[in-house]
Amino acid sequence: MNKCVNCHLAVLLAGLLAASANAQNFVTGLNGLRNLVSTEVNDRPAIFVSEVSGGVGCYDLDGKELWSATTGSPGVIFEMEADDIDGDGIDELLVASADGRIRCWGNDGTLRWQFNPGYKVRFSEVAAMRENGVTRIFAGGNNFKLYELNENGELVSETKINGVVRKIEVGNFRSKDKSSIFLMTYSHDKFSWEFMGLLDPKSKAVLKKVEVNELSAKEWRSLMLTDFSVSDLNGDELDDLLFFGSTKAGLATFFGLSGELTQIAQFVGNSKHKQRYAHVRGECLLPQRPEIVMQYGGIFYITNLEGKLLHTGGEKNRGIIYNDFALEPNSGRLLAAGQVGGGNSVYQYPLSNSDWWKKTHALQGRMQEVEENLNRLYEQTLEFTPPAYQKRSKRPWMMITSFQPSEEVERLDESEIVFVKQYTWHEDFDRDYLVDALGEEALKRDGRGNYKWRRDQILDIAREHEKTGKPFAAWAGHGNDPFYLSIETIEEIMKVAPNTCYGFVYAEMSNPDDKRYHYFIDHYVPRLAKVCRTNGKAKLFFRYKNVFWAATSHQKPWNRLFFSGKYNDILVPSSEDTNSRTQDINFAGRVGMLASGYVNDVAMRLVDDNPTCWRPLSPGGQRSVSPYLRNGVILAAYGARSGVNFNVAYLEQPGMNILYALMKSGALPDFQNEDVLSIGSWHLIQDVDDELIHQIDNGHEMKLYTPHDEDAVFSVGQVNWCGASVPEHDFSKTLGVDYRWLNFVPELPYGMVPVAPVEYASTLEDAGIPYTVSDGRVGYVDGKPVPAKQFGSTLSSTVKAGASTMPVLVSGASWSAIRLDDLHIRVVLVDPGYIDPSERDVTIRFQGNRPVKAIDILSKESLPFEGKVVNLTVPAGSVRFVDLTYAK
Repeated sequence: MNKCVNCHLAVLLAGLLAASANAQNFVTGLNGLRNLVSTEVNDRPAIFVSEVSGGVGCYDLDGKELWSATTGSPGVIFEMEADDIDGDGIDELLVASADGRIRCWGNDGTLRWQFNPGYKVRFSEVAAMRENGVTRIFAGGNNFKLYELNENGELVSETKINGVVRKIEVGNFRSKDKSSIFLMTYSHDKFSWEFMGLLDPKSKAVLKKVEVNELSAKEWRSLMLTDFSVSDLNGDELDDLLFFGSTKAGLATFFGLSGELTQIAQFVGNSKHKQRYAHVRGECLLPQRPEIVMQYGGIFYITNLEGKLLHTGGEKNRGIIYNDFALEPNSGRLLAAGQVGGGNSVYQYPLSNSDWWKKTHALQGRMQEVEENLNRLYEQTLEFTPPAYQKRSKRPWMMITSFQPSEEVERLDESEIVFVKQYTWHEDFDRDYLVDALGEEALKRDGRGNYKWRRDQILDIAREHEKTGKPFAAWAGHGNDPFYLSIETIEEIMKVAPNTCYGFVYAEMSNPDDKRYHYFIDHYVPRLAKVCRTNGKAKLFFRYKNVFWAATSHQKPWNRLFFSGKYNDILVPSSEDTNSRTQDINFAGRVGMLASGYVNDVAMRLVDDNPTCWRPLSPGGQRSVSPYLRNGVILAAYGARSGVNFNVAYLEQPGMNILYALMKSGALPDFQNEDVLSIGSWHLIQDVDDELIHQIDNGHEMKLYTPHDEDAVFSVGQVNWCGASVPEHDFSKTLGVDYRWLNFVPELPYGMVPVAPVEYASTLEDAGIPYTVSDGRVGYVDGKPVPAKQFGSTLSSTVKAGASTMPVLVSGASWSAIRLDDLHIRVVLVDPGYIDPSERDVTIRFQGNRPVKAIDILSKESLPFEGKVVNLTVPAGSVRFVDLTYAK
């Protein structure tokens, strides 16, 4: 090589290193970044990015938007690939969306084509290869098929496969000259696999597969995989597979497998770094550095190519926890997109620095905006004094949590919050009487519990609480075992702590065929009710997920408990929606139980793994309080006075103090059921469709797809439909839900549509309130069954008719309208973007008399009218409270 060439290369390298060192973070115009891949545009480094749902874009590394586009229909964008599809040397963008389409955009942002097989499917994976001038694109999802497309998006072949697609990759895994397909499918939503192996691209014959018991590392058996990559780890010029995830024990894990599916790399993280459902993303840094990087929650691990730990950085659940990584090879930068709680920023790490992983990034973009909005909300709330027309709260809030509020929150005195400590006692007691009634099934225990507690130990703790006056409650049963505590011990607890025991929590006991639950309802509950009523404070809190409160609760034996009218004073429904797709329906069911008088309280449930739907791809670990805050606010705005809340200690401050300040200050008012003015119509349940509901309630079985899953009023709710778009006829559309993901704060374009049993129809008819009836699968019109797709028009017309009778109607936000007195209404407005917060343009429309004044009660801002409309914005990730004053 001559001297001039050497000089030229030196100058070029210096330029690249300088550019890398000066890498700047930037903010995109998209919202809630989820995916990131590297590409080139006009021979310059660039990136493709996507939102959680609907939006894609292309940016250069200086942050200039080159183009952006939308899918045009909702559904989680699971996978993006940058590939030269047409062989012109320029990458196109391939996208797999849960709306049922594979799309291809040109490098210039032109939509080239989109593919759908002609029926509903949830696509989650796409990969492409080009050999001998021929392009093959492979895609898959939840319907047990591997699709092969050509470069124009036309179907070439369909291959039956076993299981739901978890990963598709193509590469030179076994030959330098011939590609093969890596395919991994699931039957369980989190762990292990149904099939993992390599296929021939033409014949689809299995070239090699591996069973979990063939891999020596025990961590494979409990590995929740959250990220994959392809690289040549061992330098043999063949592609290898990289697996990133965490184990049931909560340990960050990385494995490398060769094309022969033999293990060539392994890393298991430190138990000191254990985090619940922490987000794990990984990237191979070749050719810039012979290293692997993983981010596990807030922890960075840097290993060599065999998995040997080189460096550790960051802190547990601290810093920015990114949604995705991509290596940009030309500039030598590691790029990171968004974060698990939302965000629209791209952060850059120059790999030319030996300690590149120590670089800290300041929060910017959308999540910085959210942080500022929440700090402002907190400051305003601490200064809030309720107006004279607002009655002082007579009922305390009751929160089962270990959280300790700040001093400034403690000083707020418009309303009281009773903070209740929760214990979990797994009692070692004689179950002979249960065995006599139930057989050996009564001996089943919860594998997560250590059944070491004796009654005298438990009662000693209860007596101490009574002595010190500190409230407590106990988690007393679970679906795995309804009998954490014997009924006799519960009765004794209430005797020794009549003033400080606030109740007992039961979770996930949903299966109507489990005879243990029948026994619990028939024998435990009457005795529980007696001691709770004697105490006068204690309640029974029930946590359920999926569509329990809107459907399963209407089945035997649960309807005997929740809808008999015997226990409405002691039952408190709560959610357990930590891996559910149907939070909106469950929400409507709880509101229906409260508003119709079957219970007199409901509870919010805010826990660190709430933001999980399909757990490997929707992680917990959100550091911003924003999702939890907005969930709590909308529940409180529909009547929840209690909470069964986790103390998410790693939230950015002031954290949960904001929610509790809103309660104690009176911004969230006390009200009765009849004061909720944002309910215009109802949906009633008759003869629940057992098969449908059992499938939706099955939270772990992935192999549930049928071509008829869309044909239901509560449709595509099974776990295999995570992220999928909701059809127009679905009940969730009436709640403003477009796709099955994280719908804790639905937009409610027609107000809340509560769900109640069909027996409530006479009450609604007497009041002239419109309603619809279904069994979850089909609707009923004039007592006759109507297929869901036809019933959709009845649903739509009914909710619109009901919405037209409400005094106000809000668009653009999740909301509630609460009557404070005859002349004042408080409208609660919530940003509905659970993990993709954004400022929302909101309209409050007055459908009856126009108020004379509209005031933001926290900022004191007077809002102008435009005819019978007020237009305003709800800050990103935050809430607003608007009081409307009417003339006498």
